[in-house]
Amino acid sequence: MGQKMYAGTAQESEATPTYEVMLPEAGLGWEKVGPLFERYSVTLIGHFDEHWIKVYQSVVASSPNLTRFRFDPATGAVSFTCRATDGPVEVMGVLGILAKMIERVNRAASLGVAGSISGTGPGRIPPARPVVPRPDSRAIKTSSSK
Repeated sequence: MGQKMYAGTAQESEATPTYEVMLPEAGLGWEKVGPLFERYSVTLIGHFDEHWIKVYQSVVASSPNLTRFRFDPATGAVSFTCRATDGPVEVMGVLGILAKMIERVNRAASLGVAGSISGTGPGRIPPARPVVPRPDSRAIKTSSSK
């Protein structure tokens, strides 16, 4: 009664690195790209490595609406384009999408590292939406009548 249950051990939590890459509060770069588009870029804050970069690429590849974000590992910057007619509200909306994507990459990369450290293999990238299992003809069916 009243006991608290903890997942994992202290040793595991100390050995499991987490990624905390994030967007800066200021420092959005801007350049005109022809008459119709503008390119924005932001340099990420935090540590990333080859594993994080691979997870970033996997997350972007898994969702077509994220392919607009181009990451340059050499500079640590993510760039994206918007229409020249988009105002600050639209650009801030795109930055919000980018921030959520970076959080997803951090979570997936951290899970992947934790999985490889604990010996359970690389972690899965969390899906952007819930996965609904398909009915399987081999599934066990229960019946109230015999």
